[in-house]
Formats: sequence, C-alpha cells, structure tokens
Amino acid sequence: MQPMKYADLHRNIKIHIITDFFTDLTQKSIIPFMAIYLSVQMGAGWAGVLLTVNIVSSMIAGLGAGYWSDRIGRKKMMVIAQCVQVFALFWLAAANSPWLNSVELTCIMFFLSSLSSGITVPIAGAMIVDVSSEHERHYVYGLQYWTTNVAITFGALMGGLLFDSFRFILFSLVCMESLVTLFILLFFIQETMERTEKTGSVQTTAPVRRNMLKTYGSVLRDRKFMVFFTASVLAVSLEFQLDKYIAVRLKSEFSAQLFHWNISGLQMFSLILAINTVLVALVAIPFSKWMGRFQSRSIMTVGMCLYTAGFAVLAFSNWAVLLIGSAVLLTIGELMYSPVRQVLLAGIIPDSDRAAYMAADGMSYNLAALLGSLGLMIGAVLPSYAMASLYVIIGIAALGFFRRSLRPSAEPSESLRCADAS
Repeated sequence: MQPMKYADLHRNIKIHIITDFFTDLTQKSIIPFMAIYLSVQMGAGWAGVLLTVNIVSSMIAGLGAGYWSDRIGRKKMMVIAQCVQVFALFWLAAANSPWLNSVELTCIMFFLSSLSSGITVPIAGAMIVDVSSEHERHYVYGLQYWTTNVAITFGALMGGLLFDSFRFILFSLVCMESLVTLFILLFFIQETMERTEKTGSVQTTAPVRRNMLKTYGSVLRDRKFMVFFTASVLAVSLEFQLDKYIAVRLKSEFSAQLFHWNISGLQMFSLILAINTVLVALVAIPFSKWMGRFQSRSIMTVGMCLYTAGFAVLAFSNWAVLLIGSAVLLTIGELMYSPVRQVLLAGIIPDSDRAAYMAADGMSYNLAALLGSLGLMIGAVLPSYAMASLYVIIGIAALGFFRRSLRPSAEPSESLRCADAS
C-alpha cells in the first residue's frame, strides 16, 4: 500500500487543513487571553460566569448544528456560522479600536464568536469523514493533530505579543482571516452531504423525520458509541491533569539540579510543555504515515499504555531525568492514541447522523475538563503515589472501554486488512 500524500486527499480536506491552521492560529491568540481581559475589566467572578456561559452555549449550539447539518447540508451550516464569525470579529475589533472602547460590546461579540466556533467544529469533523477512507484518516488526523498543535503554539505567542497593547490590530487580523475563510467556503468547498445520502439505505433517510431530541436520544442509546464516549472522557481527562494537579504538584514539591542548573517546579513544568510541543512539531506527520501500516487497535493499545505510564510518572516523581523521560513517553503515546481515536470514531458512527455524533463526541472534552478540575481537588487530599495509581486505573479503564467499543466491528475490518496485506 502506497504511503499517503497531501496531494492525494479530497479537495475539501486539503482546504480545511489549511484554513483550520490559520483559524486555530488566530483564535488561540485571543481565547486564552480573554479570561485575563474579562477579569481585569469585570472582576474574576463575572469573568468566570461569562466564560462558563460561553462554553455551555457553544456546546448547545454544536449539538443543534450537528442535527441540522445532517438535514440541510454541511456547507450551508458552515457558511452561516462563518458569516456570524465575521460579523462578531468585525465588531470585536471595533469595540477595541482607538475610536471605541466598549467592554459590553466585546463580551457580546466574543459570545457570538464562541457560538460560531461551536457550530463549525462538529460539521467540519463530519465533512472530513464524508470524503475520506479509513486508510486516509490515519494520515489526515495525524496531519490535523500536527497543524493544530503548531497553530496553538504560535497563536499563544502572537497573542502574548499583541493582546495587551495592540488588541485592535490583533482583532483586525483575526477578522481578515475569518473573511478569507468565508470566501473559501463559499467558492471552493464542495457540499458533501449528497455523497452520504446516495447510499439509498433506509437508515440514511429515516433519521430526517426525527426531531432533535429523538436524534440525540438515539445517540445516547447507541451502546457502542457511549462506551467509546466514556473511554474518550477518561483518556482526555489525563491530559487535563497536566496543567492542573501535575503543575501544582511540581510547583510545590519539585526542586532539583539538571546539568548543574537549578530548576524550579514551574521551570520543569515549562520544560515538559516544551518537550511535548517540539516532539509533536518534529515527528507528528512522519509518525502518522508510519502508523498507517499497523492495526488501529494495536496502535491504540500501545499508545494508551505509554500515555498512561507517562502521566503516572509525572504524578509522583521528583527526579528531573525521569520527568523528562516521562514527557517524551506520554507525547509518543499521545501521538499514537489521539489521531487513531479519531479514525476509530469515524468507523463507528452511522453515516446518516455523522455531524450529530461528532457534536456529541465534542461533549467528551468538556466532561474531561471537569474531571481535570476534580483531579486537582482530589490531589489536595491524596498523596502523589495515590494520584499516580489513580491515573493508571483511569488509563487502563479507558483502554478497556476503547477495546470493548470496537470489539464487534473490528474483526471484519481487520480480516480485510490482513487479506490486503497478503
């Protein structure tokens, strides 16, 4: 089997990867700093309330968008959302211009921008599944994982340089990027829902007659998906431990010398983040090509084991060399498990409700974030070795749920892949 190349992908995917990179780059230059802005302007309490409202509203908007995208088309919903995004970002820039400084207008437009992002994400995910094969998805999700991480890194750097003193310029650049993305959506992206509906199967057309509550009721009753959803929540919750319990523990407990340099806990935490970022930037794409040669379930198993082991070590160790090694270990595990998780998800969701399932899957990240916060609370009571044991239990449970969700449908596909190989 020939290795995948970017030029071999469907036009929609190629365009989406490029636009998604610049969207992530610009959005991540704003979103992480809005909490600071709102706290300064309105107080920490009101800032927390507004950010919570934004998150919950974008989640609800994503569920609605997933439902309607499966009915009226991917492109239509994405264009509507992008129009809202351009409108919101234009007035966000205006509200922070030399001619106008309005905190109230900034809050309203940031809310609309969050709604637009909540609408776009599940639809874009469904569109990728519409026009890709299982073999292509290993490469696509690996490439997407790389571009997202690189964009987040440079976006945070750009925001750090511009947000405080040059907010109008920053918001204007983000608005221009959003306007270009809208132009590309209108004239270059193809509708993909017709491709899904041409199967002619009863399952494809029946859900159109269901309302939203019944649609998501059927998602909740889909046992295989809910087992997979549970596995995702558990796996991603470990990632959210990094900047919560692990960061706090290193700050309070860690102090060591590395190559004759004194390193504080915060410096070690920064080094762990840097190792993760650099490794992802350097090896994510060749790694995704290499992983395409192996069974998805095998990659998931090995990746989750490395990922879990890395976090378990970070939870208790104060030896600098071991912490650096565990950072490398969890990054390799993440590079293996994260893109493959997307591939496996695409294989278990029904064609007729792809966007709805993608929207429901997006909820796993919000629940994982909640578990991450709970981990910080539990860590205040339990000793570090107990937290490490808890991470191992969570990782093993996640892997067990992943394998259980794939057991019924994995065997035929594996047989076919073995036959292809022979």
